Amino acid sequence: MLLSKEIAVELNLTGCKLKQFLAAKLREMGVPLTPEQFMLIDILWNQGEMTQQQLADKLQKDKNSVTKLVDAIEKKGFVVRKQNPHDRRANTLVLTEKANELKPGAKQKGISILDQILEGISEDELRSFLSTLRKLNANMTICEASES
Repeated sequence: MLLSKEIAVELNLTGCKLKQFLAAKLREMGVPLTPEQFMLIDILWNQGEMTQQQLADKLQKDKNSVTKLVDAIEKKGFVVRKQNPHDRRANTLVLTEKANELKPGAKQKGISILDQILEGISEDELRSFLSTLRKLNANMTICEASES
């Protein structure tokens, strides 16, 4: 098998397994969020209020996918949408008190899950891997832009 094909297959399998692993661990630890919901709320915890479009850009997802994700989290009581007074089409996402109460325990549980996944991998290996992932992402962005 070509190395490039092996890498693509392994990235896909690892991504799928990562989502399944994170979902199971979050459930086990009593965190009432899916991995994607956790990532969305974590961005808001770290960066504060933002529009759905800003969030879509951060998550590298289309606006419709983010709308569904926000709908689910809003239904759980973790965020509310505030209409932008200057642009009625734009909603700002604001964390609720329920989300802020979840933050300390959930963040610590998330870190412990990641520590399990990264166990036995040196910091140098992790930095190299992160650099490679960023290069892959940049290459795809360049390819997308050239196709437009």
